[in-house]
Amino acid sequence: MGSLHESGNEAASQGKQKRVPSNQQLTPKDGTWQKKVHTFARWLLEKIKAHDSNSWTAGKASGYEVGHEEGKKLGRKEGRDEGHQVGRELGYGQGLIKGREDGFADGHEAGKQKGYENGYKAGQLVLDLKPGVRPTDVAPGVDTNLFEHFDFPISEELEQRIRADIKEKLPAHQQPTDPQWEMILSKTPSTCVVAGAGSGKSTTMVLRLLVLKHYLKVPESKITVVTFTRDSRFDFISKVVKVFAKWDIPMDEEKGKSFVRTFHSRILDFFRWSPQLQGAKAFEFLSEDATDKDEEPENVLDIRLNVRQLDLMDRCYQNLFETDTRFRELILALFEHGIGIGDPLNPEDPENAKRIFAIKACSDRDVEACEAVEALWRKAGHWPLPEITEKLHPLTLCGKTFHAHGYAKDLNAYVVLGLDANEPDTIKIKDGKKQVKLSQALHMRRIFFQLFFSKRVLYFTSYADALHSLETLRGKVSGVPKFSYQVGGDIKPAPIMAAFHSCASFLENLGLDVPAATKGMNFKEGAIEAKFFEALGIFWPAFEEFLSKQSAPIFTFNKMFAMFSEHAEENFKNIPSNILDAQMVTLVDEFQDCGANTISWLRGVLGELRHRGLKFHSPEGLVFPSLMAVGDDWQSIYGWRGSSPKFFQHFKQYFPSPRTLDIKLQQNFRSQQMVIDAAESIVTHTRGIPGKHGEAAHPDVKDLHYPVQLWDKDDEQLVNLVEQHYEQGHEIMVLSRSRSTLKEADELVRDLKYRARMEERADDIRLMTYHGSKGLEADAVFMLGDCEQLTSSDWRNQAYALAKLEMNGEARAYDYAQGEEVMRLAYVAITRAKLHCYWFLDESKGGVKSFPKASEKIDNGQAYFSDFRK
Repeated sequence: MGSLHESGNEAASQGKQKRVPSNQQLTPKDGTWQKKVHTFARWLLEKIKAHDSNSWTAGKASGYEVGHEEGKKLGRKEGRDEGHQVGRELGYGQGLIKGREDGFADGHEAGKQKGYENGYKAGQLVLDLKPGVRPTDVAPGVDTNLFEHFDFPISEELEQRIRADIKEKLPAHQQPTDPQWEMILSKTPSTCVVAGAGSGKSTTMVLRLLVLKHYLKVPESKITVVTFTRDSRFDFISKVVKVFAKWDIPMDEEKGKSFVRTFHSRILDFFRWSPQLQGAKAFEFLSEDATDKDEEPENVLDIRLNVRQLDLMDRCYQNLFETDTRFRELILALFEHGIGIGDPLNPEDPENAKRIFAIKACSDRDVEACEAVEALWRKAGHWPLPEITEKLHPLTLCGKTFHAHGYAKDLNAYVVLGLDANEPDTIKIKDGKKQVKLSQALHMRRIFFQLFFSKRVLYFTSYADALHSLETLRGKVSGVPKFSYQVGGDIKPAPIMAAFHSCASFLENLGLDVPAATKGMNFKEGAIEAKFFEALGIFWPAFEEFLSKQSAPIFTFNKMFAMFSEHAEENFKNIPSNILDAQMVTLVDEFQDCGANTISWLRGVLGELRHRGLKFHSPEGLVFPSLMAVGDDWQSIYGWRGSSPKFFQHFKQYFPSPRTLDIKLQQNFRSQQMVIDAAESIVTHTRGIPGKHGEAAHPDVKDLHYPVQLWDKDDEQLVNLVEQHYEQGHEIMVLSRSRSTLKEADELVRDLKYRARMEERADDIRLMTYHGSKGLEADAVFMLGDCEQLTSSDWRNQAYALAKLEMNGEARAYDYAQGEEVMRLAYVAITRAKLHCYWFLDESKGGVKSFPKASEKIDNGQAYFSDFRK
């Protein structure tokens, strides 16, 4: 590495090749010009008594004055780039920051010719003026920050005006708390806000927007608020409209939609400017009917596929099956496995050993279970099937009698019927003196077949697919096979295209490339899972190419985010600045729900913003790109689709900044203290951001103390309590993790719901899943069932390792994360309650005893729990 003088002389020699007007020629031989600048700079340094700021002060005096006044003729961008390069070579240090801002930023409407030569020479003289030894054997550090070193220009005077206005215009109960004021008035380039349940984060975010828009005059075109769902987007917009109206700021829903976005609607902007991608569509936004308007669904987190989406996948599937020999081999192997009873299970496994204790009871009810499910197949018109005997065939499993529904002689296979997915999960059969769900009885039958039966079994669980599957096996159908496949760790089988889509989406949400990830996995020799992921690795890139070649190109959102990730520098180069400019100020809500793909996109956008040097000249001062992340790692409950609280918990690692302000909003304006304490007692067993504890702050509830009540499953007690709270005029929320449990509860409270509709109080009784309740609240909350980890997933553990999402190097990172997530899910459910929470618990219906469940963390000796269980 050469000295500063050597690099400066090289730059100067390059500068001499450029033509300079004669009236501006330098006369380096006599040194007159240099001496004048030298004298002026020395006088200036002495005048202001500068020490460490010598470089930038003199640089400003000479480089700016000469460069600005004499170099106005060329464009701003070229001048800035050249000035930046030379400034780095000369080692301006702090001088570069201030000199470039004060001198170059204005003077770069000038340009590079005379300003380049004279600015460089002046800078060289300034550096020479500073005495002392400069190290020449240490390379300069690399600035990895995503943000400039700046403060939002909120002066003390402006802050007092903001505080006074908010005090005057908002009622007393809406006045910000001290931590909320920190968030509203944050000056740092990055701000990380841990906002606990009921902490008023949305209102505080609106007031932050007010500061940006009204007081700093940042236009909506340079602001983006990002959230995850369409409902939360429009709820936030309505709050903005209400608050802005108090300041007489024109705002309506249409204008709000321009800057309050979902991640998915925002990424579309990165495509729609391009002539080649005009009309491009998002796969997830495709409606059921092509004639309908394709728009954002209510919840993009719901990855269930509609008919139109499945049709596109099926067309690609058919093409690939016909043209790719290896893909065809893999699919046929998966097909035969998929209609079988499943992989053999080890009877010596501790969990299976526990199940064997129930084998006699299951055998005793087996005939009734077989007849019940067979009657459903007959009623649907799908039994008997061609060339299959229709009598029950007794079989011996571990010394006990079970039955097959038929036998296919030509295929040398027994036939066992399962419950079609369209049948309700509420059907029950007799089990001695009690009743048991048919679905549970059939689940246990299947397990015993996997444990103790080695002959070929065809296991049909779909009315629609059974006949097609038989004909495919018999070679009567040459087309692509339709079948379901249960990926390791999933609760139940899914149609093969849905299984492909779910797994690919998970991998991409982790920031992984699907073919590369599948090649990076390892499975036991002969494992069917290896064939599934090999087939997925072939199918997914073919499907993405198939989508891109549609008349209007189609992309999955994960593909869109990947195309503009932090590693996509070439793509970012082509993006117009006005597209990026919209994220000059970025606020992200529910940050804990981000996956690696959206994190990488955010990092890419912020990095490009800084690279381009984009900024906004507010009347109060300069505003550079910034990020405010708002969330709660205790409410991170979407790990099964690829999100992770790690990005929020390690925010500074993923979003390096000269300064980050950490804020905790811990006052809870929703729930009474015992609800808060009970919920926290469950979730504090997980890894999380330390030092959090919610404090009841709503004046109507902060002095109330109603313990969370624990009950055994009791339908009569549930109905009585729901009716009591309805009579008191309360809003009621009935929650469960299981949709089938919610269907049962809906039947129980049907009469009360009808009454509520008649009394125009239909919204006072809501039934939803624990996940669906996030962000909502009610006076009384009824939780039906535990929050428990149900399965382990080898391939997801491998994916977590490939994505480097382990927290502490744990071996089975995904399983560990899921064990923590069930605790957070219970926290979310409990904290929906303002006043009362009732938790009805029963025995696990399929979970593995060694897996975590939230109820195990209940300390019923604490005052915030009241245990009515027997």
